[in-house]
This record gives sequence, C-alpha cells and structure tokens, in this order.
Amino acid sequence: MGGPARKPDPLWSSPGWDADSREVADAVRKLDLLTEPWAGAIEFVEESETQLARVIGTGQTERLRYTAPSRVSNTVRRAAAEALHFVADAPISDHGRIELLWYIREQSISHVYRRYGNLGPRSSAKRTTVS
Repeated sequence: MGGPARKPDPLWSSPGWDADSREVADAVRKLDLLTEPWAGAIEFVEESETQLARVIGTGQTERLRYTAPSRVSNTVRRAAAEALHFVADAPISDHGRIELLWYIREQSISHVYRRYGNLGPRSSAKRTTVS
C-alpha cells in the first residue's frame, strides 16, 4: 500500500557567482544561515541555465519563480514550455497574500449535484409544469 505523497523540499537554484555578484552570494549564504531553524529544508544549489533546463526536462521540479521576465533565459523558457511548466516571472510582490498565489494550488470539489443544473439521479423524476 502506498502512503501519502511526499511534498518536494523547496530548492533555491542560482547560477554560479562571479566577482561582480559577490555581494549577492554573501547575502544568499547569510539567508541560508539565518533561516536554518525554521526553513532548514530549503536546499541552496548553484547550477547553470543548461543544468536547470535538464532538471526541468526530467521532471525534477514543478514550479519556477523568477524575479523578473528579463532574468529567464531562452534555454529555461524552452525547457519549461516543452515540459508544460509555467514560469512565474512577474516582479515579486511585497504583499504576501498576492505572492503566495504563485505557489498555492486551489482545488474545489462539490458533492452537491444541483450545481450547474445537474440533478444527478433526480434528473429523471417527474416534474410539475410551471405556469
């Protein structure tokens, strides 16, 4: 028997750092240290655009979040399109409820058969004429 599906751990992927982005690399390392007690499951990795495209193509990730459209390379866009993955690339919102919409999957299930005009088994019942 199968158990509940395991949710994948969050992953922060970034390209390798060069000398010009040393400040950003230091900030990411500091973020990793500061969030360890409550966000220890987030894995920080450095990978090239080609490596990320391979990860997308093999189904190892479902969601991509970029801070701006200009930051998404054509390689990543092509891999996401082929894998039918959406790339969220709108600017980051400072309103948490708005930003979370990129990450939450909403699902609605209705057990009431009268919705949308579907009466279920009562559809064949005799009805009175409306005058």
